[in-house]
Amino acid sequence: MEQIKLIAMDMDGTLLDDTHQIPPQNLSALRKAQAMGVQIAICSGRTASDVSYYAADAGLHDCHILALNGTCCLTEPHAEPYLLRTVLPNTAACTVEVLLSHNVTFASFQQNRVIVVHGDNAVDKRNWGTHVARANRNAYLYGREALEAHIGEGVCKFVYIDQDHAPRIEQVREALLPIGGLYVTRSWTNNLELMPAGVNKGTSLRALAEALDIPRAQVMAIGDYDNDLDMIEYAGLGVAMSNGSERVRNAARYITLSNAEFGVAEAIRRFVLEVAI
Repeated sequence: MEQIKLIAMDMDGTLLDDTHQIPPQNLSALRKAQAMGVQIAICSGRTASDVSYYAADAGLHDCHILALNGTCCLTEPHAEPYLLRTVLPNTAACTVEVLLSHNVTFASFQQNRVIVVHGDNAVDKRNWGTHVARANRNAYLYGREALEAHIGEGVCKFVYIDQDHAPRIEQVREALLPIGGLYVTRSWTNNLELMPAGVNKGTSLRALAEALDIPRAQVMAIGDYDNDLDMIEYAGLGVAMSNGSERVRNAARYITLSNAEFGVAEAIRRFVLEVAI
């Protein structure tokens, strides 16, 4: 196996523990890897500001941010995006029509704004992000009128959340699949994540690796759920968390410990730190 020069990792269920914090074990391993010259990237479905606060608070200032499933990419926390991809206007309109017709709760994610439209299923605000409103009290807006007022600014992704394993999720997914220009995936068993076609964590990771002149074989990607599949399949070394979905575990070359057992740290130790000794 070639020396790893770029580590890309998901956040929830991967880098974060079950209290939604970066455990010191993971942070220590990342810092040791950086001291060896290894580049790191956080690849998350969260907004760029949310990911940036996590990274900056942990002292990971030299960290690439591939946010909103790769539709909003930054060279470092809180930087201006060097890549910002949004759903085409007609695709966005068709997507909203389907979601409204099923009377579900969903949110549109713009660069640093989340607009929530409530349906018949109650969803706690915490599901939309931890630090989203930390520096911008207008980061959360609510209702159809707010969506109509701002949808023209471009939507990086839509997220629909329901009860865990609700049968309606599959019904909504089937209704969304025929919409042209839309990529449908999920980050857990209770949601659907909807992005511009051709944009995902894998394509954004590939673009980052090529910009850094790092061969695919020297990229390690770590994740736990289906929206991580593209980057795990792209990376020369795809690593699945033991708490990950069956699809991700089947696609990975290696299965590490769970997020509660600091699986990111274990993978870095095994494939980066010990290799360098």
